[in-house]
Amino acid sequence: MSRKYFMLMIAIIFLSAPNGLAQKIEQDAVVIVTQASYLIQPDDSTALAKVLAQYGAKRNAVETAGRYFVMKGLVESYEKKREEIYSLATNEIETKILEEKWVPSGKLKRYIVRIESRIYPADLIQAEILNKKLETQQADDTLREELEPRIQPKIDPAHDIAKAYRYFRTGHWRPASIYLDRLERKYPHWSEIFMAKAIAFYALQDPLRMKKALEMACSLENTKACEDLKTLKRVQNLDLGP
Repeated sequence: MSRKYFMLMIAIIFLSAPNGLAQKIEQDAVVIVTQASYLIQPDDSTALAKVLAQYGAKRNAVETAGRYFVMKGLVESYEKKREEIYSLATNEIETKILEEKWVPSGKLKRYIVRIESRIYPADLIQAEILNKKLETQQADDTLREELEPRIQPKIDPAHDIAKAYRYFRTGHWRPASIYLDRLERKYPHWSEIFMAKAIAFYALQDPLRMKKALEMACSLENTKACEDLKTLKRVQNLDLGP
């Protein structure tokens, strides 16, 4: 059986099963314990801090599980769709909170959460199917909707950041930048927003704003942004070094 045919059959099972869910195969499941934190700013709500930290912990778990699933051939590598699918998969996996606490951090407070996730290949496949549906909807957006993107009021970082990466993949860099500006109002101190903005500004050949976005993401404790600021020495016509 070819891999393409196998993935098609999996998709059919999902779509025909009750509630769109296929039976999960226990022997392929992995259980992962991860931790993440969020430094709450004065104008953040505690509820938002908890959602974003928990998303971060789940995203780390999906990343780990995906690595093993891909190597075993249980799911695709997804290539350019990986960020979208892994983000959406955080809403599919089974999780339970093992520990959560608030600790002082200077004048601020930090929310720390430790979770246990049980992840199946089916979770990523379900996220892939959902992403395809959302991709079709996004492709039908009018020009006005791209220039004035709608931001859903529900706090759902998985769906919200996945939409930005779909804009990236399809080369809609200007709408992506506008969308991320709107998204920043919803999540004003979420480092993932500024990391995504840095990518968009690079594509739009705006290295100065790219650097500022990386600096903001790093100040919000995004380790990838901090590492990029250390290692990227020159982008286009701008020196990023000290």
